[in-house]
Amino acid sequence: MRARAVHPLLLEPTYWRTRLREMETVRQSLMIVPRPDLSGNGREVVEFGIRAHDGVRLWGLLARPVWHDGRRPARVRMVGPSERPEVDRGAVEGGDADFVFQEPAGRRLEDRVLDVLRVCQLAVGTDGIDSGRLHFVSPSDRREPDEFLIAKQLLDCKLL
Repeated sequence: MRARAVHPLLLEPTYWRTRLREMETVRQSLMIVPRPDLSGNGREVVEFGIRAHDGVRLWGLLARPVWHDGRRPARVRMVGPSERPEVDRGAVEGGDADFVFQEPAGRRLEDRVLDVLRVCQLAVGTDGIDSGRLHFVSPSDRREPDEFLIAKQLLDCKLL
């Protein structure tokens, strides 16, 4: 579906700079658990847990092709609180790394934006990921979420 513009006040740089500085004071506390039950057929899958800006634990899956040498593009996806993260096997077979995480229930928009940016930090800090080819992927039957639109603009403005 077509992307739309967000209200300009949602992109106010001073507000987001302050929030991003606060986010940097919280340790990521990354936890990685191999998932051999989901790995195989040319892909490696791990489950990750990472601390959000407010201490809430975000969790998801990282899948990447084992046959691909060098730096690869990465996709960041989000599922709702009642959905289970699942690997996009087609994307991984195509050579992309796939980061999919479950958004905790009841989060405000600003928290969801920071959650997306925290997962982006994880993605660009992961060995073999090309930080210049990080893409947000929305489910094909839904419009792009506001948190993706805002996060994209913040990344484009180099605020992170």
